[in-house]
This record gives sequence, structure tokens and C-alpha cells, in this order.
Amino acid sequence: MNQEKIGSFIKECRKNKNLTQEQLAQRLQVTDKAVSKWENGRCLPDASLFSKLCNELDITINELLSGEKLSKKDYQEKTEKMTLNLIDNIHKSKRKYIKISILIILIFLFLFILINIFLNTKMKVPYDSRIMECEIKENNLVFKIKGLSILTSHHTVVEKEDEEIYFVETAIPLNLKKRSYFESYDSMAKLLDGKEESFGYQLTLPVEKDKKIKVYHTDISLKKIEKSNESELEDIIKKSNLMCERK
Repeated sequence: MNQEKIGSFIKECRKNKNLTQEQLAQRLQVTDKAVSKWENGRCLPDASLFSKLCNELDITINELLSGEKLSKKDYQEKTEKMTLNLIDNIHKSKRKYIKISILIILIFLFLFILINIFLNTKMKVPYDSRIMECEIKENNLVFKIKGLSILTSHHTVVEKEDEEIYFVETAIPLNLKKRSYFESYDSMAKLLDGKEESFGYQLTLPVEKDKKIKVYHTDISLKKIEKSNESELEDIIKKSNLMCERK
């Protein structure tokens, strides 16, 4: 639809009916500014006004949308053309809506992935003997982090014929690190200064009573340790910190 052509046609028909913009506006219960916008081709009348406008101007809706008077010969052709144009516009609107919907979904999905990564990403924490301690009591291995409950630990075990070697890694969730401004153990270690801590983190594991045990704190991936051979394991042990052992 050609807005400018339709606007000029509305203006022509209004003048043929000897109506001013204000008079037409009053009959349609709109402002004269709205009529002026139609006639200048800046916008089209609302679809709810088509029938009333056509009655006032003594034209058909097909003629309004064509922007010209139609003869009986042209009427069918114009009707079919407008129908096809309407269908095409509907399809274009649907495609645009689908594209916008897909874009919005992709944006939300991207944000969800970013938030999920942020909430689940952990940073490894190095060993610090001032607030980390390990002991083996009969059937339990106890690893403690004094005064810091925001840290968590995981472990893996390498079994040998005569002993078990435990590897413990400590990490802090990235989101907690940002909120706690955690950088090092220094402030907590100085705060405790040998005093008994009131809170913290504890990992307790059951162990065989009479078996030799060594416990290392490591920064190396536990999955890598589990897949390592004898030579690689020896290298890993050299790079790890022995916390406690039972001979």
C-alpha cells in the first residue's frame, strides 16, 4: 500500500464532499491533526475507522486502499492484487516476528550460559599450612580448613600394594570469591594466630585401619592424577605438598 497515494486520495475525496479536515475529524471522532497526517501520507487511518471513513467519503474500502476510484473492470483485479499484497505483508510480519523471537531466545540462552559458567567456575587454592591441617585417626582421615567455610575440597586415591596415596585439591567458587574479596589466607591466618577457629570446612574420609597412608595437597587436576602412569605420578608427588602420613 502506498501511504502517500492513499493520503492524496483521502484529501481529494474530502474536498469533493466539501468537508474541512476539522469537519471530517469531528464526524470520525478523531483530531484534525490525525486527518492531516493521513493526507500527508505520514500514516494510515486505523483499520477500525476504514468503514466509517469510506461512508463519509462515499468510497469503498478497496478504493481507499488502492488510493483511487475503481471502475467495475478494474475492481476485481485490484481486489485480487490487494489480497495478495495483504498475504505477503502478513508473511513478512510473521518472518520478522520469528526472527525477533529467535534473537531474544538466543540472547537469553547466551546470558543463561554465562551465568551458569560464573556460578559453577571454581578457582584452585594453593596449600597453606597455617590454616590447613590433616590428621589420620584410626579409621578416619580428617582434612580441615580453619576459619574459611567458603572453600571446598575434593580428593582422589591412588592405591598401591602397600599403601594408599590421597590427593586433595581445594577450590573456591568464582562467585564467592568476588563477593568475599578472597585473595589469600594471610588475613585469616593472622586473625586466628593460634586461636581455636569457630567455623571452617572439614573433609572426613574412612580409611583402612592398618594400611600405610600418605595425604598430599595438590594443584594438579584430579582427573589427570587418576590417568597418570608411575613416572607421571612421581612427578606429581614432587609438585604436591605432603600434609600427613601414617607409616
